[in-house]
Amino acid sequence: MQDPVKADGGTPLRPLLTLLADSNRQRLAAASEQALLDGQCRLLIDSKRYALACIGLPPDDHVAPEGSWHLAAARATAKPPRDWLQTRRDDSTDFPFHHAGKTLGILRIAPVKDNLLGPDERRALDLIAESIGEALIVLRGEAVQRELESSLRQLSRALESSLNGVMITSSTQLDHPIVYVNPAFERITGYSAEEVIGLSGRFLVRDDLNQRGLNTIRDALRTRRDAHAILRNYRKDGSLFWNELFISPVRDESGGITTHFVSILNDVSERISYEQQLEFHANHDSLTGLANRNLLNDRIAQAIAQARLDGLLAGVLLLDLDRFKLVNDGFGHSPANDLLKSVAQRLTQAVRDTDTVARLGGDEFVVVIGRLQSADDLALVASKIMRALNQPILVEGKEVFITASIGAALFPRDGDHGEMLLRNADVAMYRVKEHGRNNYRFYTPEMTHMAIDRLDMEGNLRRALEREELLVHYQPIVDVASGEVIGAEALVRWQHPRIGMIQPNEFIPLAEETGLIIALGQLVLRRVCKDIAQWDAAGLPPIKLSINLSARQFRQEDLADNIGQILGQAGIDGRRLAFELTESMVMHDVENTLHTLRELKQLGATVSLDDFGTGYSSLSYLKRFPIDVLKIDRSFVRDIHRDSDDSAIAQAVIAMAHKLGLKVVAEGVEDHSQLALLREFDCDQLQGYLFSRAIPPEEFALMLQQGKTLAAVDRP
Repeated sequence: MQDPVKADGGTPLRPLLTLLADSNRQRLAAASEQALLDGQCRLLIDSKRYALACIGLPPDDHVAPEGSWHLAAARATAKPPRDWLQTRRDDSTDFPFHHAGKTLGILRIAPVKDNLLGPDERRALDLIAESIGEALIVLRGEAVQRELESSLRQLSRALESSLNGVMITSSTQLDHPIVYVNPAFERITGYSAEEVIGLSGRFLVRDDLNQRGLNTIRDALRTRRDAHAILRNYRKDGSLFWNELFISPVRDESGGITTHFVSILNDVSERISYEQQLEFHANHDSLTGLANRNLLNDRIAQAIAQARLDGLLAGVLLLDLDRFKLVNDGFGHSPANDLLKSVAQRLTQAVRDTDTVARLGGDEFVVVIGRLQSADDLALVASKIMRALNQPILVEGKEVFITASIGAALFPRDGDHGEMLLRNADVAMYRVKEHGRNNYRFYTPEMTHMAIDRLDMEGNLRRALEREELLVHYQPIVDVASGEVIGAEALVRWQHPRIGMIQPNEFIPLAEETGLIIALGQLVLRRVCKDIAQWDAAGLPPIKLSINLSARQFRQEDLADNIGQILGQAGIDGRRLAFELTESMVMHDVENTLHTLRELKQLGATVSLDDFGTGYSSLSYLKRFPIDVLKIDRSFVRDIHRDSDDSAIAQAVIAMAHKLGLKVVAEGVEDHSQLALLREFDCDQLQGYLFSRAIPPEEFALMLQQGKTLAAVDRP
């Protein structure tokens, strides 16, 4: 009797159905691709119908040409030939499986001896092969999904634990609503995620729309690009915080459509506050809060520029309080400071918000008035200031009446730059002092001791260079510790045959502007070299002499060559010289500055930074430039014994310089209280009228010969 469960060709159906069922169960249970392939091959061999079963997959999941398949899994009852998989078999033993029109792999079998594959068995093997392909697709999709989920979990943990606020907004919806914020955003802003989801990201700005950074962010949103801005934002409680915002677009898989924007929020309020404090202290007087000399120079320049643009005038009023020393001596330092604060407040109230009130130091103030129609307008301001100051000020319960001598100068009549206006206003102020105080006067050319105009001065200066009317005087530089004279600053003087001695501030700016400063600088250097040679021949102690370089000199391409040539002609070692530069000079064209400074150092010369603290006061160049000495400006030294802020600044500069390996020279030391503090602060060197004014070469040589030291003036 024939078996009712027979396939065509005599193959029983029951074993095939069992094989299909087992294959399906193993496929569903397989946790990995390798387990699937190994299990399917094992089932085929265990069925006893096949001597060998293997599955071949293209390398790297790509469709490969015939012969390049690699063995993914195999089971055999006998060892197959080495090239069994690589050699194309009869179609009757190959069962490929596909997906999306691509061949995923091949199930290849070798039937046991005398086992012929009938149609039903082939259909069963086709089904097994296709089920293997379907399972591979599922397993690979699950692996990708698991990898994606793992990446998302890692990203989520990073966002949740980030100290920076993160805000994700939609790019495809109107107003870019928020779709996600992290806990740091909630902490920084005070808003919960539930409160902000769906809002436009600009809600943090509130009504504070006049911010330059907002335009940057708007442009980035419009053009779908990265951007960075610092914005004033407001927390839920209304408090301000400074937000350093970074924004980046997120594009879809094709890279063509921006779907979202990711914004990173950093609360930089402390940094901004610190920077604002630094900027304020750099530009404002620490006692009164008024503009200091740095800011004053900028404001005068702005007023002049505006006057040029409008065809109007700009005015400068320089005030010096009358007999302020009596207040200081009578009440003491602290009450006198309170009086200065009251004066500063009255000056501020007496002028417009657009005008500038500055304190130069001590009891000197400057008022800058812009957009004047005539000199009478400036006179009205001066009168208003005098009336404001004439009201009594309460000092320790007593009424004190304070007056001021005011000098006035107008642009363009009295000068075309701030330095000249201040100088001429100062001249006018001293004329008021000489004629009874408590008044104001405008500058007139007759007030100056020089009765020659600018063109005459230029001609006279040219002749002075030819006639050797220019002299070099030396102001000693003293070592604070030993008290000995260790150097001097060379200062040029003009001995005019008709006018008399002319100070450098009267002619150096003109020499700089006309280019005569080059010839003048060479004259000074030759005189200095000549004096060094004479003093060395006389057996005087070897000292270092400092020479000031102007901006125009410093910009010469052949500066070092010219200096080296003069040194060679005089037979002087470059180590005997120090060149003094100002902060503003070294900050312009940094690369050329570095080159020139290195050339000067190669000559053996020392480089000093003059008037430290009055210019850019950037610490970066102290590290970058080969500077040896800092000279503390006299404006900080002048009140060092009376003003705690000046004292703190001087002490900090000295300490900082020593940490950087620099020497420090204090300029303008005029009394013993200043000396005592500088000695306490461990200042290295000093110069000033306390020890000596600038003196002619003969007197300086005599000072060296006699061995004058600081001990001679160390006690009042």
